[in-house]
Amino acid sequence: MLAFKGLDYESVRVPYHDKRELIRATGQDYVPALTWGRKIVTWENIPDFLEAKRPRPTLYPAGAQGLARTLENWGHQVLEERVWRYVVTRVPAIIEDETERWVFEEMQARARGPWSVLELRREEFRHDMERCFQFIEEMLDGREWLLEAPSLADFGVFGGLSPLLAVGERIPAHFPRTEAWADRIQALGGSHISSGELRSRGRTARAGSG
Repeated sequence: MLAFKGLDYESVRVPYHDKRELIRATGQDYVPALTWGRKIVTWENIPDFLEAKRPRPTLYPAGAQGLARTLENWGHQVLEERVWRYVVTRVPAIIEDETERWVFEEMQARARGPWSVLELRREEFRHDMERCFQFIEEMLDGREWLLEAPSLADFGVFGGLSPLLAVGERIPAHFPRTEAWADRIQALGGSHISSGELRSRGRTARAGSG
């Protein structure tokens, strides 16, 4: 969203096992978070904050604010969990710090069950994830974006999908519209998701007031 709005920003990685810098900077422990001068903007308020600071290009094309918000919420609350369950056992391979890797595996196993069981269920998780991908594929039938132009809906849904890309996997080839759409979103920011980045699970940002 920051890149789409044409704002310069610095992206700061938050280690999974050490959020002290994040807490010092923002007074809370959830990412993404935005610091703008002395103002702290938590994740749920970032879209409207940016819209107020830089109205154009808008995150709500054709006044479709309600629909954009609904699709963004689906991306976070439904799609992201389906993707996350599928990729969770692949995440340790992209965590370089040994302590961070250990903490990640320990916390995820406590929340989700034994690693071996999660591995055995990957095919089940893949099926659930691809059911969501099918919804995206159908929404993109005959259009380049989920709404009439790039919007909060696209960024929210892409955010839910992005852990798949972060662990080095690709969108399955039988979802060609979804794959092309994801490429267009990444091109808006002039870069691509790297294997060292995990969406809201581990990033914060600082933006200038320009």
